Amino acid sequence: MSENGPVLPPEVYRRRRIVAVIALLAVILLLVAGVTSMVGMINGKKDATVASTATPSGAPFQSFSARPSETASATPSASATASASATATASATPSVTASAAPTASVTTAAATPAATTPAATPTTPAPSVTTAAVVAACTANDLKVTVTPAKRTFAAGEQVSFHVTYTNSSKTPCAVGGEGANTGVDLNITSGAAQVYTRSLCAATAVQKAEVAAGAEAATDLAWDRKINVLGCSSASTAQKGSYWATATVNGVSSAQVNFVIQ
Repeated sequence: MSENGPVLPPEVYRRRRIVAVIALLAVILLLVAGVTSMVGMINGKKDATVASTATPSGAPFQSFSARPSETASATPSASATASASATATASATPSVTASAAPTASVTTAAATPAATTPAATPTTPAPSVTTAAVVAACTANDLKVTVTPAKRTFAAGEQVSFHVTYTNSSKTPCAVGGEGANTGVDLNITSGAAQVYTRSLCAATAVQKAEVAAGAEAATDLAWDRKINVLGCSSASTAQKGSYWATATVNGVSSAQVNFVIQ
């Protein structure tokens, strides 16, 4: 036993607190009911007053006007109800009121439109400039040259012609033709050990520079007018019938000899 009286069990104090809270809630409900009843009575009186003061006239609804009193009265009643509820809630459960304030501030902040950030303009990358690599001239390590006569035997007065083929047998591209020595396509004809005809002595052999891709094949056709130009272009004479050998040269790379006969 204490100085102020006997010490009661905790269950007794808990029941007293529950009873006190229930009593407080009952008082709040009674207050709300009373306020609501008073507001209804006030609205009924105002409606009756508006109806009694309306003056009839010849044209129906001629002096009719909107009734702002309903909206005006509704606003005070709502505010009064909210005020009473807020007061009762504050006295009954303070923790709820404390947590409500931050919620309201968050809602207000969310309602405020955020500043619009302009979208970044996409940047188009500048096109890269690719400098073509200089292709080297074809050499004996790159080219395989072959020459084939149009016929094995040419009759008297028949045009003697050859088909020259050159293949890039390397793994990289190379160039044929262009300016400079040994960059064209030449034809050489012999009879036994005697030199008979060289195309480059009396005709231009240069060709337009062209790239031959790795593994690619190119070809051209050459003709011989049966002239012997070994002693010069102006004193050329006609070759006699017999057996001859032809060799083609491309970019300084020569083919194997091939035999043909003229009549």
